[in-house]
Formats: sequence, C-alpha cells, structure tokens
Amino acid sequence: GGLAGDDLHAIVILFARDEEERVRCVGEHDALLARCPGVRTLSHLDLAATAPFEYDHDHFGYRDPISQPQMKGSGEVLIPGAGGALAPGEFILGYPDEEGLVANQPTPEVLSRNGSYMAYRRLEEHVGVFRDYLKQNAEGAEGQELLAAKFMGRWRSGAPLVLAPEHDDPELGADPMRNNDFDYGTMDPHGYACPLGSHARRLNPRDTEPNPNRRRMIRRSGTYGPPLPEGVADDGVERGVGMFLICASLVRQFEFAQNVWINDSAFKDLGNEHDPICGTQDGTMDFKIPKRPIRKVHKGLPAFTTLRGGAYFFLPGLAALRYLTTLEN
Repeated sequence: GGLAGDDLHAIVILFARDEEERVRCVGEHDALLARCPGVRTLSHLDLAATAPFEYDHDHFGYRDPISQPQMKGSGEVLIPGAGGALAPGEFILGYPDEEGLVANQPTPEVLSRNGSYMAYRRLEEHVGVFRDYLKQNAEGAEGQELLAAKFMGRWRSGAPLVLAPEHDDPELGADPMRNNDFDYGTMDPHGYACPLGSHARRLNPRDTEPNPNRRRMIRRSGTYGPPLPEGVADDGVERGVGMFLICASLVRQFEFAQNVWINDSAFKDLGNEHDPICGTQDGTMDFKIPKRPIRKVHKGLPAFTTLRGGAYFFLPGLAALRYLTTLEN
C-alpha cells in the first residue's frame, strides 16, 4: 500500500549495535535472499548516519524523537505531558483500543493477533534551502533560530516554545520529565508562543483537538546521508530521515494525520497553509506567526522536505511468523 508499486511485497529492517554487526547481518540477509528464487532487493537505505551532536536529531538539527505515546502494560515510566498511557489496541491488533473496540484484523486470527500496521516514509530534508530561507527572512542568528523554532514548534534542543517562548533552553530540552509537560489549550490558545500551524502543534494538537489519543502513532526514525556542515552550500547529496509509524488503523491514525493535520488548509481555520516542515509545499503557501499588534505572514514557503518513498506494511507477531512457516505456498 501507500506509494509502493506492485513489485514491492516486504520490508526487512536490520538493527545492529555497531558496524561489524551490521556487516554480518547484511551478509546473512543477502545469503538468505540468494536462496529464494524470484525474490530480489529493490532498494536499501542505511539509517546509520553520523550525528554531529551528542543527542539524536534530524538533519535540520532538531532533537528527535521527543513526544511519543505510551502504552498500558508496557512497563514504561510515564512521562509528564505524554497524554497518559493508551490502550494497547491503539497500536497492536487483537486488543481493545481507547473506546473498547478491537480493530478489524486479517484472518485467520493467528496471523493478526499481536501484529500491527506500519507506514514507512523516506523524507529528504533540504537543509541548504532551510538555512537560506532563515537567513533571507530573519535578522541575525537569534532571529533565524526563533523563526526555525516557530516552524517546528520547538527549539533545536527540544525545548518547546510553549515553555521557552523567547530563547532556547537546552537544559529543558534535554529533560524528558519536563520537555513534554505542557498543553496548548490553556497555556497558548492563540499561538503567540507556538504558532497554530507549526509542525509539532499539527502532529500532536494535544488538548486543542477532540479525541487526540485516537490519532497517536508509535514513531521510530533514523537519519540517512552525511550531515551538511554549517556555512556550506547545498552539495546536492540526498540526506533525510527514514520513518516507521506503527498503528492499529492506517486510515484512522496515519492517513488522518497526513491528510487533515498536515495538509489540510482548514486546520485551525488557517487558510492557505500546510505543515511548514513536512507538508506539501509548491511555493504558494503561507505560514502565519501570531504576534501583537500585527501577525507576521511568511508567504511563498519553499519545500523544506520531499517525500522520496513510502509504503504500507503489516507487521506480524511471533505466532504469525511461526504460522507462515507452516504454509506450503
């Protein structure tokens, strides 16, 4: 499903602790593939990009990940501001969700129970374009960092604008017990700190949307491609993030977020505006920054990212994998 062609049937995700283990795992995978007539590799992506900072981040320099949903029964320590632990059925098939319902599942049950659906996205990040836009539309280094934060909804350190509206607070950004502990409805209803259309506010509207927990997804990602050094012009090398979004309903969760929160101009009645970071941009869209006495409108936003690939997958549980090995055809 998704953007994939008819010749794509499966995705293999290999995890390794170091380069030696990665080489071994890839070799074992290739050897296994060679014993499977009619099966071939269509493409591959190495998500082991070297990070120039001491924390995980994307190529724009933003700490990632930060805001992740938590699941009841997982044993995770509850993070303030995460919205509370959610029912397993929001992410795993065969269990009740937040409304007590069990999502539609593939049959037989042994194939679906403990499985999930996953949307994969390969998103190229145009770092040079992003930096150039900041330089052309904001004064000085501080102004550029503030505009970048307005686009994202957080400073690069991870500090949210709602809690640090004027200046970055790296200590806050690095503290998982504080950097998510806020809401929008009571703390910033009009978007004076964090614009209503910012990336973070669109993807997790928190208390400003009805039933936001019905749209949450587990997200894992990694960067690919070399970092672009500061002060260096765009070198034409592709770099970006590979994202894996896990949920129980691709329609209710992933496609809703993609079509309504990210790319719907009616979001918060903003009009001619999409997500400034990952929304569809053709050079005609705006970005509004609420400000007293007069708001600031940035017109003609370029595309800071480009979707380079994506597909929908079913992730089987262990019992399903064992079941599949018993099938003859």
